[in-house]
Amino acid sequence: MDILGLLRFYILYPSFFVTVIFPGLVFTLLLLLVTIWFERKAAARVQMRIGPYYASKRLGGILQLVADAVKFVFSEIIIPNEVNPTLYALAPVLMVIASFLPIAVIPLSVIPPSGSVFSIYFKDFYDPDINAGVIAGLFVNYNLLLVLAIESVYPIFVVLLAWSTNNRFAVVGAVRETYLSVSYDVILLMSTLAMALEYHTLDIAKIVSYGIPGIVANPLAAFLFFVAMLMGSSRFPFDISEAETELVIGPYTEYSGFLFVLTMAGSYVGNFIYALVFADVFLWGWYPLSGFPGLVLTVLKAVIVLFFATFMRSVYARYRVDQALRGSWKYLLPLAFASLILGMVVGYVWIR
Repeated sequence: MDILGLLRFYILYPSFFVTVIFPGLVFTLLLLLVTIWFERKAAARVQMRIGPYYASKRLGGILQLVADAVKFVFSEIIIPNEVNPTLYALAPVLMVIASFLPIAVIPLSVIPPSGSVFSIYFKDFYDPDINAGVIAGLFVNYNLLLVLAIESVYPIFVVLLAWSTNNRFAVVGAVRETYLSVSYDVILLMSTLAMALEYHTLDIAKIVSYGIPGIVANPLAAFLFFVAMLMGSSRFPFDISEAETELVIGPYTEYSGFLFVLTMAGSYVGNFIYALVFADVFLWGWYPLSGFPGLVLTVLKAVIVLFFATFMRSVYARYRVDQALRGSWKYLLPLAFASLILGMVVGYVWIR
């Protein structure tokens, strides 16, 4: 095999392509810039302001984000006194990795005609003639719970990040993050369990293959998942752990330069991962397409969900932490039980 053929094979192999190229690290980096640009422009339009403008006026100021990124990347990283430098620098990296890692087990399309899943675990895990073992069975049969379990580790690294800075504002923001994580994890898991009861499976690919979008089969679970997604990724109106008017910028107060870019990227990446799950479970995933076009369709649906979640900044004010917790336990939890009941009824009557 020639060198170009070898490079083409490895670059286009799903386990590399999905995690590194599209919708992996490269695409996510570009999407991060576009999402921040959209957030600024949407908020400026709703609030009758200009937004990014001076760099690349004809392009709507989108190159302003590139300029900001270059500025932050090459800015000096200031490490405070009386902190562990290694832990201080490592915490943002671990946070971003924890937020991005679930993409490895999210099915994003199928490869015709075999119907193999276009994901990091490719076709062998779905081949009935191959005994893939316990790990493969976990990836295939329980990937819905596995994605949420990996993503639920993210708040731990937020707390670690805040604690490592030895800053009182950061610690208060971390405490708020722990309060929120306890409340939204329950809602997220219950809405997911409602869909598992409805479709009789914890495999995302099988949920998509039923041909009935989750938002139609159980709109209540879709609403709860979306709200929990906003809380889990600190999107407005649940931007409570950061709360710049109260806590400077919460857990990320002491960070500067490239490390600040990583701390800011964590919530956006987590939001994108949740959006991919939402697109698969509730928006019919890659259907009616397959292969690479299906992969593009899944990502497109996730980007639309991401932009809609980002647009919330323009129309909602930030909740207080007591308001968010009260709303979660007093109103959303009963709705989550209702979604479970709806899932059981619909799963028994309709989807069997």
